Amino acid sequence: MGSQEKINVVVVDDIDESREMILRMLQFDSTIEVVGTGRTGIEAIESAQKLKPDVIVMDINMPDMDGITATEAIRKKVPYIQIVVLSVQNDANYMRKAMLAGARD
Repeated sequence: MGSQEKINVVVVDDIDESREMILRMLQFDSTIEVVGTGRTGIEAIESAQKLKPDVIVMDINMPDMDGITATEAIRKKVPYIQIVVLSVQNDANYMRKAMLAGARD
């Protein structure tokens, strides 16, 4: 990898198995370093402010605060963080809302 800096990532998903699967996939890329994990939208916001990762990979459906609301809050507080929202919903409206909140395609 040389002198290239790693991409710092936080993974947030309320389902342990899903979160672990994402973590395992990210381990295959030597340019990525997972610096934190969480289970809720509130934990995503806290991690964004505390850890200031380059990217947050976050589920759209979580307890206490959904991924869309968390994305809006993160974009207001730490606007340079890129957010990838994951969803099993077969509804384009969910993804449209996530993108309007600040998630990237």
